[in-house]
Amino acid sequence: MRGLLIFLVLVPVLDLALLGHLIGFWNTVFLVLGTAFLGFALIRHQGFSALNAGRQKLAAGQMPLTEMTTGVFLALAGVLFIHPGFITDVLGLLCLVPGVRSLLALKVASKAGAGQFEAHFRTQSHEDSHTFEGEFENVQEPSKASIDHQDDKKS
Repeated sequence: MRGLLIFLVLVPVLDLALLGHLIGFWNTVFLVLGTAFLGFALIRHQGFSALNAGRQKLAAGQMPLTEMTTGVFLALAGVLFIHPGFITDVLGLLCLVPGVRSLLALKVASKAGAGQFEAHFRTQSHEDSHTFEGEFENVQEPSKASIDHQDDKKS
């Protein structure tokens, strides 16, 4: 928790101060704003592409796992771009690179067991599944002692 606080507060302040010292205040402002605008343009483009691909996969009865992970990384990139700092902008840009995204997604999926979920979803295709509607009643067979007891009452 303390490491996250340091990353979210101290590192951006230090990297902006260092970058401002090295290249100047206005150059730093333009660089950070430029990476943010570039990142948001890429997020918008890749987001619409992932959304359309996900819709096509859902229409075909497939699990859009790749598109969902792309959406998660695009949202993470958006948060990183909103947060001020050059390092967060670079991390946000890395989330937009498809190769980096796929490597991170594979690492996360291997720990979460997402491959098993996708395999289960593929076996449950819409054409192969059958739904039976009806009512049921849980009927327990009477035990031998209760049958003997009922026979004794009849005698």
